[in-house]
Parts: sequence; C-alpha cells; structure tokens
Amino acid sequence: MKFPRIVLALIALLTVAVAVAACGGDDALSDEEYFRRMDEIDKDTDSRFEEEVFGAEDANAKTGAQAFVNIATDVRDQVDKLKAPDDAKDDHEELVASLGEFVTNGQGAIDELSEDDPVEAFFENDAFDTTRVDDAFCAIQALADEKQIEADVGCDESGEEAVDPATLPAEPTTDVEIQDFAFGPPHIEVTVGDTVTWTEGTDPEPHTATADDGTFDSGVLEEGDTFDFTFEEAGEFPYFCEIHPEMLGLVTVVE
Repeated sequence: MKFPRIVLALIALLTVAVAVAACGGDDALSDEEYFRRMDEIDKDTDSRFEEEVFGAEDANAKTGAQAFVNIATDVRDQVDKLKAPDDAKDDHEELVASLGEFVTNGQGAIDELSEDDPVEAFFENDAFDTTRVDDAFCAIQALADEKQIEADVGCDESGEEAVDPATLPAEPTTDVEIQDFAFGPPHIEVTVGDTVTWTEGTDPEPHTATADDGTFDSGVLEEGDTFDFTFEEAGEFPYFCEIHPEMLGLVTVVE
C-alpha cells in the first residue's frame, strides 16, 4: 500500500469531475483530454487533503478520517458522472467501483476510532487498504503510457521494494532530511547523548519519523518542520513514516 498515491488521486479526481460536470460532459472525452485533465489534477489538487485532514487545527482521528471519507465520497459520486473514452471505460468503471468500496470500508472504520486518537490511527486501520484503488489508477496510467500520452494520474509504477536501511552503510551525521519520500541519509550513526534532527522538505505531503518500538515519534511534519530526539542509550533504532510505511530509516547509536 502506498498512501501518497491514493491521497493525491482521490482529490485530483474530485476536481476533474466537477470541471466535467460544469461543461456538460454529455460526450466521452478524447484520449488526450481525459489524460490531460487527470495529469493537471494530480499536480494541482493535493491542498484539500493537507488542509482538511492534516492541516486542520482541531484534527484528530475522527475529524480527520471523516474529512478523508467525505472527500472520497465526493470523488466517487462525481467520477461516476465522468464519461471516459471507450478504451478507458472498463478501467474507469473499476475505479468508480473501487472508490465505492473504499468509502464504505472507511466509513465503517470511523466508528472504531476515539476522539483522543491521532489522525494517523485511521490510516493504521485494516479498512484503509488502498490496494484495489491503487491498481485501478495504475491501470489508467498504463493505458496512457500505452498510447504514448504524457500524463501522471497519481500512480507510482516503480515497483521498487523498500530498501532495508540496515543493508546500507551508516553515515556519521545527526541531521536527516525528509525529501522525495525518503529519509536522507536512511542510515546514520551517532553517539550516546547526541540529538538527531529530522527536517521536513518540500514534498507535497506530510511525513512522520516514527520508531518501530515507539521510542520516538515526530508526529505529522509539514514543510519546514523539524523534530529533535536525543538518544540516551546505545542500540539500533529502526523507524518509518506512518503515513508512507515504505519510507524506512535507521539510527545506530554507539558508545
């Protein structure tokens, strides 16, 4: 599962659907227009998610989850009215169906949340499985690629597995930059008593630096935010981003 794809794509499709409805949308779009709109929205419409889910001052698990499900519901209803080109019709219908399933599961997950839970608790629920939606978006991306139409509809097709930072050499530094959906350096070595600083870069989505064993947790970091943690004992401390679990890091602390 790759949390960033679903977020950007859901919000993106809401905007494109509204635009089509405003223009009438009685006839199927051409290939070029369909993919052009998908591409534009993928680039320009992530702000709603950041503002309503993570950016709201009163955001907690329930309010954040409900905002997310509301966005997904809007997308599902509006996309259902979008007439895709013939070649994309089957993939488009699968996207609508997968969004509908996702909305139903997400709404059910809200009932299991407490107002005291952090926003991230929603995304840790088993109901937040984006596999089917991700596959639907990637099928549309594959069609664009097949037609040699330059478009990015929010699908990460790299297929790369997350690299275990323990297999990488440790770099002697106390500064970690979070950029391009990665921790840099992914593996660092510090001395007992050192303070490590994580700095959020300019990615379009927030991140966290969360220890596997709960030793530290930055909470949600927006662009320019920093998080400091002082390591008081030796050992290895693997961590990850709760929002994008494929992002892995490791702090090795020596005497």
